[in-house]
Amino acid sequence: MAATASSSAKDALDLIREAIRSTPNPVDPLASIQLLDSQSAPVTSILQASSIKVGGATLNKSTTTRLARSRDDLASRRSSGNLPHPDAEPSFFYDVEAVILALQARDERPGAYLAQAATAKVASFPTLDRAAILDYLLGRRDDWAGVLQLADLSSAATASTGTASIATTSADASSAAEVGGVKRAYQVNARDVEYVKRVKGTYEIVLRTRNDALRGNLAGLTGGAAVSRVSSKVADFESFRRSFSAKVEAARRAAGKAPPPGSAPSASRPGVSASGQVRKQRAQDPIVVLSSSPTSLLNMFNIKQFLEEGVFVAPEEARQRARGVADLVVSITSRGGTGAQGGAAGVGIGRRILVVDSAEAVTRLGGSSASAPGSDPWNRVIAVFTTGQAWQFKTYRWTEPRELFKNVMGVYVRWHNEPQNPNVRDWNVVEVQVDRNKRHTDKQAVSHFWRQLESWTQRRKPNLIA
Repeated sequence: MAATASSSAKDALDLIREAIRSTPNPVDPLASIQLLDSQSAPVTSILQASSIKVGGATLNKSTTTRLARSRDDLASRRSSGNLPHPDAEPSFFYDVEAVILALQARDERPGAYLAQAATAKVASFPTLDRAAILDYLLGRRDDWAGVLQLADLSSAATASTGTASIATTSADASSAAEVGGVKRAYQVNARDVEYVKRVKGTYEIVLRTRNDALRGNLAGLTGGAAVSRVSSKVADFESFRRSFSAKVEAARRAAGKAPPPGSAPSASRPGVSASGQVRKQRAQDPIVVLSSSPTSLLNMFNIKQFLEEGVFVAPEEARQRARGVADLVVSITSRGGTGAQGGAAGVGIGRRILVVDSAEAVTRLGGSSASAPGSDPWNRVIAVFTTGQAWQFKTYRWTEPRELFKNVMGVYVRWHNEPQNPNVRDWNVVEVQVDRNKRHTDKQAVSHFWRQLESWTQRRKPNLIA
């Protein structure tokens, strides 16, 4: 049977601290402590030892000390008057092996010490308290809040004895309840049964579907009788919405705002129709122009999934999925602030971006107001993707690449293992590399693109940032 801490003046913890203080060798504070294996042969590591010889006494390395594993738990037990005793609750305290191991690894980094303790399956000191506990063991400080004082051992022993007595009494009572080997039947308390029924009937809600969580009393909304809380009927707010919509429309008219699309005033006024509102909104959105080259890695089929989700799909595969029919304009959601884009938090320009692949599409986005002064849609172009071929820019507002990339941010996308197109070396472009096989690197490439685009837009066209 392993030795445990006792209430004597010299227990395991005191013996270890006294031996360290009396060591004449300051380099090795454990010089006065001898580690012995099962054959009483000296060893160098506590993990190889089965006992230690200190101060003329021999202790098993599983001997429980008065050093608690958590000073907070010990303080809580002390405040409640229920102190633990090493004999009754050995798992609450460190044993001699854990203490000696921590002393032997006192110069190790926290990570190396924790790994060593975990490998040996020995309790380790908390990282935040490790230095203070070592100072206490080495005699550099007189006390530590996580140590059960010798004066407390007697009260802890009394408490543990009382607990054992209660357990014995309960066992005796259970035995007495058995008469002639037949256990007495459990008697149900009628008052408890009524109380449980009342609680379940009044407060308990049995959830069966997601709609059950939204149930409520419908009497105030529909004018009907209240629906039972345990009913499976789902609340319908349609009547409430219809009764409130008239008030909303009246408030809009009072504020001078146009009524919703489809109402009589908006239908009779051109420019205020649903299509007119969409056209006006699009006139404020930034534009990104892709290369229409068949060798481009990003096209109208895969650009949305790449920039929004951070997932690259091969151009031909994306074309097949869409059955060869691409949208004339692709809308990209660019989140900013606390949002995440392409795997990077807080990256984006905070508004929708329109993506096209030709100069004609850019002109169409300008609408009928494109000829008005200051309404050139090319002023909203913030990025142009290129494969390094100058013919792409023949129909652009700026046909010369160097001039073009002074007014927009150039983006050059290539495979990570292919050489760079020599043309782009003289162009002011941001390079984005895509790995052929490692799809987990796509988010990193997309994050790089959004950071560069956000920085460029803030410096050159801050009016396009939401």
